[in-house]
Amino acid sequence: MSIRRDEERARDVVQRVKESHNLLEAFWLTVEDKEDKTALAEKDGGRWREYSFRELYRRVEDFAAGLRGLGVREGERVAIMSTNRVGWTVADLAIMSLGAATVPIFPTLGPRQVEHILRDCGARTVIVEGEKQLEAVWGSGVGVAHTIVLDEGAAGKGTLRFSEVEERGKREKYAGWEEAWRGLGRDQVATIIYTSGTSGRQKGAILTHGNILSNLEAIIEVVPISDDDVGLSILPLSHVLERTCSQFLNLVGGGTNYIAESVDRVQQNLQEVRPTVLLAVPRVFERIFGVIRAQGTANPVRARIFESAVRTARKRYLADAGERQMGPREQAMFRLYDLLVYSKVRQGLGGRIKFCVSGGARLEPWLGEFFYGAGIPVAEGYGLTETSPVIAVNRFEDLKFGTVGPPLPNVEVRLAEDGEILVRGPSVTRGYHNLPDENEAAFEDGWFHTGDVGEFDEGGRLKITDRAKDIMVLDTGKNVAPQPIETALANTAHISQAMLVGEGKKFVSALLVPDFDALRRTLGEDLPDEKLCSDRRARDLISSEIEEACRDFQEHEHPKKFELVPHEWTEESGELTPSLKLKRKAILSKNQDLVQKIYA
Repeated sequence: MSIRRDEERARDVVQRVKESHNLLEAFWLTVEDKEDKTALAEKDGGRWREYSFRELYRRVEDFAAGLRGLGVREGERVAIMSTNRVGWTVADLAIMSLGAATVPIFPTLGPRQVEHILRDCGARTVIVEGEKQLEAVWGSGVGVAHTIVLDEGAAGKGTLRFSEVEERGKREKYAGWEEAWRGLGRDQVATIIYTSGTSGRQKGAILTHGNILSNLEAIIEVVPISDDDVGLSILPLSHVLERTCSQFLNLVGGGTNYIAESVDRVQQNLQEVRPTVLLAVPRVFERIFGVIRAQGTANPVRARIFESAVRTARKRYLADAGERQMGPREQAMFRLYDLLVYSKVRQGLGGRIKFCVSGGARLEPWLGEFFYGAGIPVAEGYGLTETSPVIAVNRFEDLKFGTVGPPLPNVEVRLAEDGEILVRGPSVTRGYHNLPDENEAAFEDGWFHTGDVGEFDEGGRLKITDRAKDIMVLDTGKNVAPQPIETALANTAHISQAMLVGEGKKFVSALLVPDFDALRRTLGEDLPDEKLCSDRRARDLISSEIEEACRDFQEHEHPKKFELVPHEWTEESGELTPSLKLKRKAILSKNQDLVQKIYA
């Protein structure tokens, strides 16, 4: 499956980014080239409000002047705690244009986590979305000089409205603004991003303008984006993946980004925006597949058609990859399924997706193969907050599911003796804020320890096998990497979430959150969640799915027992990080009774 790319235009953009001394300059060069083209859009009063590159630049200039009027100067830190919106991007660019550093805070965090971040980074100015975020900041007990509120209705005593700061800057101006940002170099700190982590205190990774620019250069070299592309921003801008690979990539590449209204409105927004590219985490693709599967298995006949369509889509990928051939009958079936199934998948994503990029966690290979066969190629990549973030990404001309592709052109990767992935290059952080001991442990002779374990295949593609710290050691001495097994379990028809347990035990077990709606449909009974967890038919069904999902894993990796958890794990309830990774310690703590029951 070939994706057309204008190589000359791509080279021009890469050169432009390489010549830029800072992110503002790279953005300004795009403004000069694309001034009237739509850069960003968001819903306002039920309609899409579009901002051209020139309009966006002027808003950044005004807000920067407003911030300077409040005393924000070079070297300071300004925090943003909000969901995605145009104001987030305006504030981000304005902060950095003053030589200050943006500190993103996930908008769902509570007062205790907010307190740690604000105290650690020393932010004196905080930009919040609305009342919930305002309460978290005030509840943290950290005194800040200025609190700026994006939602007009939430502003009150002791706060400033975002529009008020912007208007003040428009009136008062900052005469030396352009000269100031032009003087910023690549070594200037652009942002401090606190890694969500799965346990312990968050660590602030320091990223410079040069870190992010170098990552953008390499991404543009290998990913076939163009200034004609339209994206839908789904992931939070507080996450480095969305910020670099969506916000900054569009601002320097000349593409257009529409900001999704909310998770619940993504499906409708996809139909309205009809994006050409989509950036998402694997969980998004799993949910899309889950919706398709639910529609395609409504009765036994449709279920057989759907399962055959999934197998045929995967055969198409394997045929294109040169691993098998499709006979005349299979090709005819593929064309039939393209009409019956695959076209509906493409239409569900808006109808004009050229490709998708997946990052943040492991994409199950069969899922990538299915989307490829359905005409939606997905390139899985790999990276960390500390690497700005992309380290490696699959190339569309040589997709290999189950790997994250070769390293970027300007990133070096090698494996330690124990298989840990070590990284070196211009996109790697200079270190963590205020953590000298952590920095000493993280770097060795210039190589950054990722904490991930991997291997290279014969084509030089990197394959992630697991997080080093997540590997379980059974009392038999055998190691178990939980993530691949958990992903396989969570992609079955009746299991929504999965976490393996068994550290120091004789065998592996699993805590599972069922897909309650799917179970009710299959059983034909409207039982409450608690009852389903103890229903023998439901447990037998899930037991058979565990066996099927784990058949390709080694015997000692198979969960021998399981318990069903009667509620979904969420970020709000403390079991998931903001990037939807499992907080293993929290889940273990809350379900200790179930674990004890398993090993009694």
